[in-house]
Amino acid sequence: MSVAEKQYGWTVLGTGLVRMWRGFLPFIVVSLLNALVQASLLELSPLWLAVGISAALLLLAFALMAHIAVRSVDERSGLGDLRGTRFALFALWVVGWTVVITIGLALYFWPGVLLLALTPFVPVAAAAGVRNPLGANFAAIRSRPVRYLVTVAITLLVLLVMWLISALNAFFVRGWVASFTTWLVIGFVAAWLLTAWAALFRSTEVGRE
Repeated sequence: MSVAEKQYGWTVLGTGLVRMWRGFLPFIVVSLLNALVQASLLELSPLWLAVGISAALLLLAFALMAHIAVRSVDERSGLGDLRGTRFALFALWVVGWTVVITIGLALYFWPGVLLLALTPFVPVAAAAGVRNPLGANFAAIRSRPVRYLVTVAITLLVLLVMWLISALNAFFVRGWVASFTTWLVIGFVAAWLLTAWAALFRSTEVGRE
């Protein structure tokens, strides 16, 4: 496929919002299960056990949703399609990606944001089975630089709004209900953004190899 053959319409995020519904059933099942378990962990002790289970479940949910997002660019997906998830490759790259970004955010806010902005294709590239997701990330950026800049700016704004909504929800609602609704909304937004970035990635030569 030529790089000129786009997999998105007027806006990348608009395309993501439309095409995410091709994977509605697996997206909603994964989001609901993750939200239920994450909310139930509030009362689990010791803390290290709750954190460990939470992190492992998040990684699994992220892998499943990224896999369905990549499929949703071209076709519809059902629950049976979750079995094709390349979990080992995804976990290897995304754990490292998450650790680096978290360190950047912990040391100082802006380095973490910059690292996130420079590597948005890593999760979808890993989910697509690319052998070197980091290299594919930069190749995709070079292929669609303008769309990348516009999409990454709006994505960061969406993440900021999500962070504010989550903070307000935790402050005013609290408890199990706050946790469940927050994770459910995060699941919806994750499906949307992953599908959008997958559409942009699949619009590049490296994304179609």
